[in-house]
Amino acid sequence: MTSRRNLLTIGVVLALVTLLRLWIIISGGISFDSDEAIVTLMARHIAHGKPIPTFFYGQAYMGSLSAILAAGGFSLFGESVETARIVQSAEFLLTLLSGYALARAVTGSARVAAIALLIMAFPSSNATLFTVIPVGGWHEAMLCGNLVLLVGWQVSVGRKNDLWRWTVLGLAAGIGWWSMGSIITAIAVAGLFILRHFSLRHWRGYALAVAGFLLGSLPWWLYNFQHEWEALRFLFTGYGTPGGATFSVVDRALGLLGLGLPTLYGLREPAAQGFPLTVENLLILPLLLILLIDFLLTLPKRLRQRPTVRLRAEGWVWLSFGVFLVIFLLSSFFDTTGRYLLPLWAPASIGLALSIDRLRRFGPAISAGALALLLAFQVGTVVRLTQSERGLQFQLVERLQIPTRYDAPLIDFLTENGYTHGYASYWTAYRIAFRSHEQVVLDSILPYMDELVGVDTNRYPPYVEAVAAADRVVWITQNYPALDRAIEAALAEAGVRYRVRDFGPYRVYYDLSRRISPRDVTLTLSDEE
Repeated sequence: MTSRRNLLTIGVVLALVTLLRLWIIISGGISFDSDEAIVTLMARHIAHGKPIPTFFYGQAYMGSLSAILAAGGFSLFGESVETARIVQSAEFLLTLLSGYALARAVTGSARVAAIALLIMAFPSSNATLFTVIPVGGWHEAMLCGNLVLLVGWQVSVGRKNDLWRWTVLGLAAGIGWWSMGSIITAIAVAGLFILRHFSLRHWRGYALAVAGFLLGSLPWWLYNFQHEWEALRFLFTGYGTPGGATFSVVDRALGLLGLGLPTLYGLREPAAQGFPLTVENLLILPLLLILLIDFLLTLPKRLRQRPTVRLRAEGWVWLSFGVFLVIFLLSSFFDTTGRYLLPLWAPASIGLALSIDRLRRFGPAISAGALALLLAFQVGTVVRLTQSERGLQFQLVERLQIPTRYDAPLIDFLTENGYTHGYASYWTAYRIAFRSHEQVVLDSILPYMDELVGVDTNRYPPYVEAVAAADRVVWITQNYPALDRAIEAALAEAGVRYRVRDFGPYRVYYDLSRRISPRDVTLTLSDEE
């Protein structure tokens, strides 16, 4: 049972989290990019009565649950970036509650669970980013993953074999699978514990779990049946690299160790190319090293002792990391920027909580001080990044890290001059479409990097059709001098006159002497200045 004191602690933490996140959202501290715009556009279309897509526009993965939730927020509070993020923040409160329940179940300690709750409530910049912005099904997979791990522990180790728990287990696994395949880590960990405690006596529970999974993941199955198993095929081929052939296991291990894990623990920012030398990093790195050394030095002694609840909890954390490692090294996906480490967010937080609590043998003040330092580091990093010029963001290409203050002047110019259609790159098109409430619709055929010249990055065919039918169009580039030179050379060769207007990083080619599309010319990029 949860005591009144624990309930008060949980309530205070959730209230503080809500205030912090509202401040971050209202202050515009997180960058808005086209990946997020895809979700908000989907939400807008759903709220206006259009059919609900199974996955994000233009792809066969990442279920549309986050867009459905955002659509509900739009219907209640109006369409805005802030509304979608508030909906995600409300979902984060559920993620925290499930994480606390998971920590309490696995560790058997209210104190350790409270420490884990604080670590999860004020997380690293990476976890903050992906639990505020509705981009991908990452957050939904985190919430469902927590539920899978929690109920999986309850029905196996806890021997609580109520049929409703098995149903919840299956539903959470199924919804998470539709939302994002990364939930496979949680499903595998829970499955191993269930397999260890397997008994034919619980066949009804197993049947309900399977039925719940099929029901929760039903959109995923229906899409596959209708599209020749395209979503399943994507899981094996990834982003066009079958079997992950581009990167060796050694490459993946080094990437995970050198970039992924530091991002998980907040030592590397999501959009950083390396490890920025900050005051926060200099403060927290010694603490993390102390916790690691303390764990390694005390491990032999603990292993010689009789098995305890704490040792079992530590084993669960290491099993979670081990399962993730196997999946990461063998899958067709390779990304160490941080988002692919999110399945480890709850286990890593619980592991940190166990390590910090272990410092109590030196005195409660030492443990409390370590926790305070960790929280100060995580909150301080998030505040610093959200209050920077470019804000907290995941965009790795520096020249595409564009502040949002240039969007409104661009949109005003276009709408006031009757330019409602045109051509742009992916990172411009959908961001501007949502910001303008789709008054400006852009075909995203222009490249945003050299290797994408001639590649169609459109996600929403109706935009392409609308632009093709428009009499007047503009071309818009975004901080890409090489593309500007290529466009100007191509237009000159085609004998097309034009005017140019800059809005910060945006360059608009307008008042074209005749209508012309990027598909009508050959763009040859050059590195010459």
